[in-house]
Amino acid sequence: MKIVQIGDFPLDYNVIRGGVEASVFGITKALAKDNEVEVISLPNKYLKEDQISNYENVSIHHLANLYHFNSLSFLRIKEIKSIIQAFKADMVHIHSTSFLTLLLVRFLKRKKTGVVVTIHGIFYVEMWKTFKQTKTVANFLRFIFYSVIEYLVILYAKKIIVDTQYVANNLSKLKKKTYYIIPQGIDESYFELEDQYKLNRILSVGSLSYRKGHEYSILAIAKLKKEFPDIKLHIVGIIVPHIQKYYSYLLRLIKENDLEENVFIIPGLPMENLKQELSECYLFILHSYEESQGIAFCEAMAAGKPVVSTQIGGIPYVVEENVNSRLVPFGDVDAFSKNIRDILLDVSLRNRMGKESKRLSSRYSWNTIVLKVLNVYNDKI
Repeated sequence: MKIVQIGDFPLDYNVIRGGVEASVFGITKALAKDNEVEVISLPNKYLKEDQISNYENVSIHHLANLYHFNSLSFLRIKEIKSIIQAFKADMVHIHSTSFLTLLLVRFLKRKKTGVVVTIHGIFYVEMWKTFKQTKTVANFLRFIFYSVIEYLVILYAKKIIVDTQYVANNLSKLKKKTYYIIPQGIDESYFELEDQYKLNRILSVGSLSYRKGHEYSILAIAKLKKEFPDIKLHIVGIIVPHIQKYYSYLLRLIKENDLEENVFIIPGLPMENLKQELSECYLFILHSYEESQGIAFCEAMAAGKPVVSTQIGGIPYVVEENVNSRLVPFGDVDAFSKNIRDILLDVSLRNRMGKESKRLSSRYSWNTIVLKVLNVYNDKI
């Protein structure tokens, strides 16, 4: 089968910037073993000109967004259509719910080319939460615009993949139809990591943005420092350019709570270094405000780590509470720190939960997931 993947794709294969990049990269590698695959990376405003690269036997078209604003990426649709037609694709798999996706879905249906859309996050939920945090006219208009586009993509796309039941439930509020629930996978190398934990070392992985709730993790460490003076929290994640002030806020919070020797923010860490962090951490935490799945949880589970997180979004569908994780309401720093403390004090509990994490992580192997995706492509589900 000749397959085109359309979505964010890493420019540097050693540094994966977010869950969508990880997903498109992973599924491309898995599909390319037995299929012809090309990738069109969504227009990037940080690229000044188009680039073509190769990963193993896959051609990747990195498109520049010549119009700066991400919302104007649809203006590159002519070039995207040309690549699809030149490749003579049997199936186009789009990882986005943008206006560009809507135009492509309509175009591909007219051309009778197979098309699948994977929805990695729920715009109308995320944008509404953003508006509630910062009530501005601009945020309200973004909520309206992206919600309408999301609805139209769902309306016209025949086949939609979502990563958790949580996403399917929320999309059903917009439009009742069949949603194929297939999780995002993780690189096979994560399953091979050894548990070489260091006592009181904690890891959190997520973009340096408000939706990851890193400030609550920092406040939890501040509560635990007196009992565990050598506690260490490593926060690994990319800096989101348009909310640079959040990164500055986290640094200020660390200083105000006298945590310069306890909390370390490590932006843009290469994959091999991230795997080392996972191997050495005692447990994994993330105080998320919104998640559809959260690939970082799956990577931590594959490394055999217990998880402390929030009862938010798709998280309860990924980890199992009181089996391999402890979950708390978002914003409850007392409960969050208590659950971290319980695991720090009980190595047998920690090891038992880590073993369960390892067991549950097998469902996130791309080798298994890609077969389910191919079944959707071939109308076998």
